[in-house]
Amino acid sequence: MRDVRAAVERHWADTQRAAAYVLGDEALATEIMETAIKQAVAYLADHPPGDQEDVAALLSRFCRQEIKRRRKERAQFVLIDFSVTSETASPNSSLSAVDAAIDVERILADAPPKVREAMMLRYGFSESWGDVAARTETSSAGVRMSCKRYLDSIRQKLGIPGAAQ
Repeated sequence: MRDVRAAVERHWADTQRAAAYVLGDEALATEIMETAIKQAVAYLADHPPGDQEDVAALLSRFCRQEIKRRRKERAQFVLIDFSVTSETASPNSSLSAVDAAIDVERILADAPPKVREAMMLRYGFSESWGDVAARTETSSAGVRMSCKRYLDSIRQKLGIPGAAQ
C-alpha cells in the first residue's frame, strides 16, 4: 500500500494537468485517480509488483486509460441546453453546434428507421461498418450503400455540390 501511495503522490500533478487539458476540468482528477487506485489495487492483489517503479507505471497506465475512457464518453454525447438558445446566434458561437444537432435530428427524422440507426452508429458513435451491419442485421455493403444513398439525397435537398443528380 505504501508503494501505491508513493505512486499517487508521483502522478497526482500529471493527472490534474491531463484532466484539465484533455477533459477541461481539473476537478475530475480526484475521480480519475480514485478509479485508477481501485483498479491498481485490484490488479496488484492478483499480480504482486516487482518494485515501486512497477506500481507507479501501473497507476499511470490506469490513469491514462480512465482519462481516455472519459474523453471518448464525452465525445459521444451532445448536450443541448434549450434555456440558452436564441434566434440570433452568430455562426461562430457555441450555439451553432446546438443548431447543427437539432438540424441533424430533423434531417434524420425522415430516414427509414434502420438507416437512421445506421447513420447514428456510424457517424455519431464512430462504429465500424461491420459493427453497424451486425447491429442493424444487414450486410456491411448493404448498410453502407443505404447510408450513401441517404447522404446523397440529403446533399441533393440542400443543394450541396457532388450530390448524385
